[in-house]
Amino acid sequence: MKLAAIYNVWADSVDLLYESVSWMGELADGIIIVWSESSNYGELSEPYIPIDAWMRREYNITMVQIEPDLKLLPSENERAKRNAGLEQAKKLGYSHFLMMDADEFYETEPFLKEKERFLNPNLNGLVCASQVYFKSPKLTIGLDRTRITFIHKITPNLRFEFNKNYPFAFYRTGIYIDPTRQLNINNGVEWSNVICHHYSWVRKDFEKKIRNSTARNNIENSTIRQDLSLAKEGHFCKFYDKTLIRASVDFNIPEFNVDENLQSLPPGNR
Repeated sequence: MKLAAIYNVWADSVDLLYESVSWMGELADGIIIVWSESSNYGELSEPYIPIDAWMRREYNITMVQIEPDLKLLPSENERAKRNAGLEQAKKLGYSHFLMMDADEFYETEPFLKEKERFLNPNLNGLVCASQVYFKSPKLTIGLDRTRITFIHKITPNLRFEFNKNYPFAFYRTGIYIDPTRQLNINNGVEWSNVICHHYSWVRKDFEKKIRNSTARNNIENSTIRQDLSLAKEGHFCKFYDKTLIRASVDFNIPEFNVDENLQSLPPGNR
C-alpha cells in the first residue's frame, strides 16, 4: 500500500493544519494539500499555508492550488477540489488515499490496524464514524451522526460525486455522509470502527467559518453562537442536540481565545 492523505483547505481555514499534517504525516506515505486563496463564497485570504520546507521534505508534501468558480454552487467547488486531489494522487502513483479536512485526526494504533484490512483484494474502501469537538479541544459532543469516507483503494475511474448508492451514505431520507465526500462506487465498502476526530468548531474565528461553510444557511439560522458562548462541560448544545462532555483523546491541539470574535448576543444569552 502506498497511502496519500489528501487535504482540502482554504487558506483561512488552516488553524489546525500544521498539527494535523504533523500527525498524519507519520501514518501516510505522502501528503497532498489542495488549497485556494478564495473561499467557495469569494472571501479572500492571505495566501499563507503553514507548511515550511522541512515539513514538505519530511512528509513528502505536494501542494496543488485550485481556485473556485464562483458561478458554481459551493458544494460543486468543494467536490472539484476533492477530485483534483484524487487525480494528483493517481498521477503520483499512490495506491490508496483518504480525504482529510485541515481539522481532522486519527489515533495511531487503530489507524494502522485498519490499514491491514486492505490485504483483502476485494476491499474497495472503509467508512467510519466521526467525533466532533466544540469550541475547545477538551470539549466534545461525542459521536456525531455524520460518517466519514476513510481509506479507499484508488482505481482509474474513481471520483467524488453525489451517489445515493454509496454505502453508509443514506438512511431512509437522511444524509449521513457529506455529499461532497461520496464516491462513485456502490460496493466493496465496509464499516470501520476507527474514529475520525473532527475539531470542526475549534477555530480562531468562528464568524469566518460560519460565513464560508458550504452549509452556512443551516448554521446561520441555528443557535450556534449561543452554544459557542455558553460552551462548557455539561452544557446542552442545541446545535447538535447533545450535551458537551470532556474529551478523552489528546492530539496536542491548541486552545484559542475566541469569544471576542463571536458576534454580540442579546443580554442574558451569554
